[in-house]
Amino acid sequence: MTRTDPNASTARRRLYEVMQSDGDFEDKAERAMGIGKAYLGVANGHVTRIDTDSDYWRAVASTDPDDGEFPPGLILDLGMTYCRRTITSDGPVAVDDAAEQDWVDDPAYERHGLSCYHGTTLSVDGELYGTVCFVAESPREEPFSDDETLFAELIARMLEHELERQRTQTKLDRLDEFASIASHDLRNPLNIAQLSLESARANRDSEHLDRAQTALDRMDGLIEDVLAVARQGQTVEQTELVALSEVVDTCWEMVETDDDATLTVDDDVRFAADPDRVRRLLENLFRNAVEHGSTGKQNSPSSGDAVETGQTTPESQVQADRGEPTSVRVGCLDCDGFYVADDGSGVPADRRDRIFESGFSTGDEGSGLGLAIVKSIVDAHGWSIDLVESDDGGARFEVTEVVVEPDC
Repeated sequence: MTRTDPNASTARRRLYEVMQSDGDFEDKAERAMGIGKAYLGVANGHVTRIDTDSDYWRAVASTDPDDGEFPPGLILDLGMTYCRRTITSDGPVAVDDAAEQDWVDDPAYERHGLSCYHGTTLSVDGELYGTVCFVAESPREEPFSDDETLFAELIARMLEHELERQRTQTKLDRLDEFASIASHDLRNPLNIAQLSLESARANRDSEHLDRAQTALDRMDGLIEDVLAVARQGQTVEQTELVALSEVVDTCWEMVETDDDATLTVDDDVRFAADPDRVRRLLENLFRNAVEHGSTGKQNSPSSGDAVETGQTTPESQVQADRGEPTSVRVGCLDCDGFYVADDGSGVPADRRDRIFESGFSTGDEGSGLGLAIVKSIVDAHGWSIDLVESDDGGARFEVTEVVVEPDC
């Protein structure tokens, strides 16, 4: 067999176009294998699903038609395939002439008569998924080159990424569906309780009724937060350029603050993002800073979802003990993202690893979802977020790996 498309750059471009197009995994895999088949000059390319415990081998995508030798859906015993060698190898397995390389006694050769084989493993979340294989009955005129092996591995790695992306999207869709159903089922009795409470308060006023109203309001907020965690985590498909200074000003106006709380934009940056989700992210970080910027606010009933602050430096603790107003600063991070910092009493180092977990809250009234929503928005954009100590001893949230304008 000889290569029918010798242009590596053209093959890579076509592969990238396939992986960026719409379609399910099987469709993209079949098209990708078609490109690999042409580039490697073989008769067939197929992607397999393998289970070693049950000796299971199945072609999940293939360039062969339904009546071909390796059509999609074909199931074989793993022991009757060359793939059993691939999954136990430290790297790709390449055979250009089975007879020349003493593979004629292999059960796979006896079963299928394949003289040519190139196999690469596929792994998802650290576990074996299957293989990417290119085969032909005729031997090759020349051994597989390093470039051909690299291209086959490129296909494998891109298919791994697609599998992980689609699995993540499936989980998010299920979470969104669950959250929607749960919120609907919760809102019906909640609405009944609200109406009953309004009727009761129309006839008399009571401290007990006030507490009931507070509890119902909190339940309503919890439902909104659960929906936000599910929906804000959906992968961002479309972005537009957002100016940090403009969105910061809008978000600050939406957060309830003390009159003396201040916001300073140290420097501006424009970056690609979903504007609505960025606003939600910044509002939650501002609310976290304002509500927990001092000991007095930290211990108030409105502590909310943010983390408990802790002593870091003497200066910040003195300020917190005096109940001084919170100062929040926002700025650019070396053209890699942005930060939101406050001058509160900070977050103890031993709690920083848990602050983005759903349900982690030190406030009696909080749902523990405020910063979980922040993390889900960051993940949906493909960014990263870290919590460090600010220059003033408070909390500083750093959002990085952001696509910013070159001239930031």
